[in-house]
Amino acid sequence: MRRLNCDVVFAIVVAFVSGCGQPRDTTKTSGATDTGNSSSEPLVILVAASTKDAIEELAGEFETKTGRRVRIGAGPSNALAAQIASGAPADLFLSANEKWADYIEEERLAEAVTPLLTNDLVLIVPRDNPAEVRIPADLAGPRLKRLALAGENVPAGIYAEQALRALKLYDALADAKRIVRGQDVRMTLGYVARGEAEAGIVYATDARIVDDIAVVYQFNPTTYDRIVYPLVLVKRDRPNAAARKLYDYLRSPEAATVFEKFGFKRVTE
Repeated sequence: MRRLNCDVVFAIVVAFVSGCGQPRDTTKTSGATDTGNSSSEPLVILVAASTKDAIEELAGEFETKTGRRVRIGAGPSNALAAQIASGAPADLFLSANEKWADYIEEERLAEAVTPLLTNDLVLIVPRDNPAEVRIPADLAGPRLKRLALAGENVPAGIYAEQALRALKLYDALADAKRIVRGQDVRMTLGYVARGEAEAGIVYATDARIVDDIAVVYQFNPTTYDRIVYPLVLVKRDRPNAAARKLYDYLRSPEAATVFEKFGFKRVTE
């Protein structure tokens, strides 16, 4: 695959670093010692915005067990993949779809890849539901002025557009300029929670974290590509045993329990 234009990558990276995707250091005081690698530098994991809360909890548990610090960068998967391809240091990448994990593989930057999680797609409204949206067909009604979706290249936005096209709704909404796009799924969620959009389409896991919205409909999974979150162990100049240990930990039954607590399901072949 052709490498992204440098100006485009720079713009994406600047937007990412200045926004919600800035890596967060989850360092905790711990008496444990790192037996995976002698480096004292923190591990860096870049994750789809929808997984941020679960990964923060898991990173904290990993630090307690190993003493190895973990920094988390959360944002849209397409921007994170562009960061990695442009040389930004990252040890792991958790994408919200297979497309951007495949891109990292095609760039020969993946040491290992595991399909890890899956999710559902839901239609949400503000708690008072001013447009009286209850099913997707209601999105065509005159009371809806804005429908919030994630960006066109962001996995949540791709899945949402697929579902709307399958239901023969997307073109009319786009032509009427009723669609507003968020940088990632959390921004999309915020539009609806603040009443800036009368409805939105997000992952079921994101809908669980905000009290000011209600889920009114769960889309049939046959209307969009299967949602898969692949976990990528990023290839670095030198092997990093601690990064491999974190990769294995996120694939463990213990981690699966935490992911399930946040509403994710493990991929079963």
